[in-house]
Amino acid sequence: MKITKIVIISSVLGLLLSGIAQAAEQNFKVVINAYDTTIPELKVEGVTVNNIRAFNVLNEPETLAVKKGTAVKITVENKSPISEGFAIDEYEIKEIIKAGETKVISFVADKAGAFTIWCQLHPKNIHLPGSLNVIE
Repeated sequence: MKITKIVIISSVLGLLLSGIAQAAEQNFKVVINAYDTTIPELKVEGVTVNNIRAFNVLNEPETLAVKKGTAVKITVENKSPISEGFAIDEYEIKEIIKAGETKVISFVADKAGAFTIWCQLHPKNIHLPGSLNVIE
């Protein structure tokens, strides 16, 4: 009878501990998308401007939030037609993701604060930055 109780208690504790371990990891999927917009003609305050082109790259979603101490796994898929960067300086992350490539980035969010997610390859007015918010 004692052995049965020990086995049951051990099993329950094992399940509880594995549940805690799973809760301490957070997974995200970030898609890097490029938007190329052309406006053939725009009239503003009596001025006509022709052939305006805007090219922007966004991380979608642009904001990620986790609790401090969480193991973070970010799967980044690059749908841009060119290589893009994915960097978080405070966590020493600087990845290059080729066009059409998917990369997994893992780290422990051990610093609280709001950290910029940015592309180290392109200007911030082209590849718009995002944010990693690590909450106490």
